[in-house]
Parts: sequence; C-alpha cells; structure tokens
Amino acid sequence: MCKVTVIMPCYNDGEFIEESIASVLNQTYKNIELIIINDGSTDEKTNTILGNISNPLIKVLNTKNIGPSAARNFGIKVSTGKYILPVDADDKIHSVYIEECVNQLETNSDVGIVYCFAELFGEQKGRWDLPEYTFESMLLDNIIFVTSMFRKKDWERVGGFNENLIHGMEDYDFWLSILELNREVIQLKEVYFFYRIKKVSRTTKFSDNSSIVKDTYKTLYLNHPKLYEKYYKEYAMILRDSLIEQIYINKKLTDFGPVINKVKKINVIKKFVKKILIR
Repeated sequence: MCKVTVIMPCYNDGEFIEESIASVLNQTYKNIELIIINDGSTDEKTNTILGNISNPLIKVLNTKNIGPSAARNFGIKVSTGKYILPVDADDKIHSVYIEECVNQLETNSDVGIVYCFAELFGEQKGRWDLPEYTFESMLLDNIIFVTSMFRKKDWERVGGFNENLIHGMEDYDFWLSILELNREVIQLKEVYFFYRIKKVSRTTKFSDNSSIVKDTYKTLYLNHPKLYEKYYKEYAMILRDSLIEQIYINKKLTDFGPVINKVKKINVIKKFVKKILIR
C-alpha cells in the first residue's frame, strides 16, 4: 500500500484546523502522513494547537509567512508519499476520499489529477456549482479545486506550485502544468470535499479587485504559451461562447429596465461574478 501525504498550510486557522485534521485522520486509507505547515501564524490559539500536536502521523513545520504556494512546496519537498493531497486548514474531506483517489491513480498510469464533487459550508451552504470536467473548460478557467490528488513525481517535473502568483490561482497554474505533461483527469462523481466559505478570505479579496484578476489571468496565459498555442482553436471557440453568454446576461439585465432597480441589478451582477470567480 503506497503512502499518501496530505499537505495542510495553516495561517491563523486555529478556529477550524482541528476539524480539518480529524477529517484527514478519519480516512479509510491508513498509509498516510499529514504535514502541516504553520505559515507564520500570529494567532495564539493556532500556535497553541499546533504546538501541542504529538500524533506520530502528523509533522508540523514552522515557517515565516511565505504564502500558500510556497508553504505547499515546502511541505511537499520533505514528504515521503507517492501521492500528494493538499487540504487547506479550514476545509474537510470525506472519509473515503483518499482511498478512492489512490484507486484511480494506481489503476491508470496516465491519470495525473483526481478530484470529486464538492459542497460548500460555513457562510454558504449547498452544492459547489462547478461544471463537470472537460479539457476545453480548463483552458478558459479553473474548475479543479486545490484539494485534488496528484503524483509527487509530476510535482517535481513541473517545478511545483508557482510562488509568484501571490494573489491566488496558483492551483490553476499548477493544473495547467500537469495537463502539459499529457496527464488525464478523473472527476469522481461523489461529494468527497467540503469547502468552507468565510466572510473574508484570500478568494474574496482576489475577486474584489478587477485589476488583480485581469493581471493574474494574463500571467496564467503567458505561463503556458505552448499549451495555448497548441489548442488555440479550442481556446478561441470557448472564449467566443463565454463572450456570447456574457452579452446575453447583460442584455437580459438591461431588458428588465424598470422592472428591477439599480441596486438589484448590481446584486445580480455581483452574484454572477462571484459564481465565476469561486471556481
């Protein structure tokens, strides 16, 4: 039975991390190690909880505040698992998730990413409305969350997570790099991941600044010139479809005219933008 390493960056998440740890330790798949990277936490509760961990399956690494990408890379470098599963310190996974992912990776050597369906909890509840995986959709936007399993050797081949994407989307950049290795993706058709929504998070801060969003997506595109050159026809088609969808939505909002007031119109737009960016 091959080993799986769960990588858990933590920055001031003492309020939630014990739930996250419990979900990892409660796996049906037992050959695991959990590496927690204390990413320069300043919260007393967080540091106390991490300082008191004595479980032999858990290793706590302490760093200055280097951000999620660098923290994940730091943990993966010292990991001993064949497969890697990042889990953020405020999220949770189902008890069979690791076992199901390993089964897929062990069965098919061409598979590079395994993930699942997901639910939201916390400030929002319900199914995470992500589309089913297609390669074409990944060319346009990220539809694979970071809590997905991959091979450590693939992480080594692509150079790990991009630590220059400080505002976010480093997981998207990483998945594109894995796809450039001609790896396949499997999406498990069950809810095995639970994503916590908080009032303020790195994701909400990212989505509030359109300039950062545009610059980040430009960087992502420029980071993968060969991929987008190879599939430029597919990318152009999905861009066209996305543009038509935006035009249609804007037209519907405009056509409502006196039916809805300006505030309601703004709220509709915000809801749509949030739905796109949460992916």
